[in-house]
Amino acid sequence: MKTYQNIGVIGAGAWGTACAQALVRAGRDVTVWALEETVAAGINSSRRNAVYLPDVELEAGLSATSDLSDLK
Repeated sequence: MKTYQNIGVIGAGAWGTACAQALVRAGRDVTVWALEETVAAGINSSRRNAVYLPDVELEAGLSATSDLSDLK
């Protein structure tokens, strides 16, 4: 079975952010795509998704982008 180390999650709503957080905690490198540039910037700068999951501090291994091509 092949194990993937780098994972992209499309969608930075509450569900996508929670899934990305779980994957980081499982030892993966995760980039989550957000439609809104402000959501991606907030995840990267403050380790929070203030719009969709404001009470959760996100792991350092989770990064965000608003450019879908960054997930390839």
